[in-house]
Amino acid sequence: MKVETHELMVCLIANEVHNHGGVVFGSFTPLAYCSYMLAKLTHAKDVTLIGYNAIDMSAVEMSYFGAEAAAYKCSTARMDALNEVNSIHLDCRGMVECISPAQLDGTGAFNTSLIGDPDHPKIYLPGQAGASDVAQTYERMIFYIGNHSTRTLVPKVDFVSGNRWKISPEERRKHGLAVGPYKVVTNLAVLEKEDEKRPFRLVSVHPGVTVDEVVAQTGFELDTAETVVTPDPDPIHLDLLRTRIDPRGTAKLGILGGEERRDYLRQIIEFEWEQARDYIRKSKRTLVSY
Repeated sequence: MKVETHELMVCLIANEVHNHGGVVFGSFTPLAYCSYMLAKLTHAKDVTLIGYNAIDMSAVEMSYFGAEAAAYKCSTARMDALNEVNSIHLDCRGMVECISPAQLDGTGAFNTSLIGDPDHPKIYLPGQAGASDVAQTYERMIFYIGNHSTRTLVPKVDFVSGNRWKISPEERRKHGLAVGPYKVVTNLAVLEKEDEKRPFRLVSVHPGVTVDEVVAQTGFELDTAETVVTPDPDPIHLDLLRTRIDPRGTAKLGILGGEERRDYLRQIIEFEWEQARDYIRKSKRTLVSY
């Protein structure tokens, strides 16, 4: 069974979701959403998923137009944004936070704000949107990057949108912070920063990728002493992802860029519109038959 890169990334992030605590979906990011729901269906059945303002939602099929409604329909409660921020983000009850930054550097600083000189930026990005807060308070911080290159993993970010204050388990415990990994999952490899004073460790390279390739595509120092090959995903996880969670492959948007991403998104949207039209046509026929 051939594993596509975005599928491998989904399964790797899903492994970071453990069977306790809460996971907040945040902005609409299909690759991260798929990971959370895959974990909920497999090894983390007791984790509380919070999508939009829906509390304790079930795993739903990924859809641009239907995911939000489905989340509310299969949830047990609602929560307003202020209570969510106070009771989960600021109270250190969040377990996993996923962010896909435009840049990340060797100190762990990430950039979701702008590219270029901050006084005269070339591009404005979505902004930090709370990411700097959750980077401190969440147990497990996972970055995913669909284009592992020296443009994304840079010597120094153009703008610091956030970083993790205290990274090692000892320091985080000492300051009353949730303890968990600070990881990067890319289309080539998995990196982890275990201490502020040490470089990122190259945990694994994906099948078919070499350590030298990853080092050449990374703009900061890596510790490659104990690098292994990323294991293949569990076939059961892959099957659930393809048939139940993301049959249209929306998670692939997380690794595409430019025109390829635009065209792929258009295909998904056209499919979903046609699916909605078909549903309306069938509903009308049902009404007429009555």
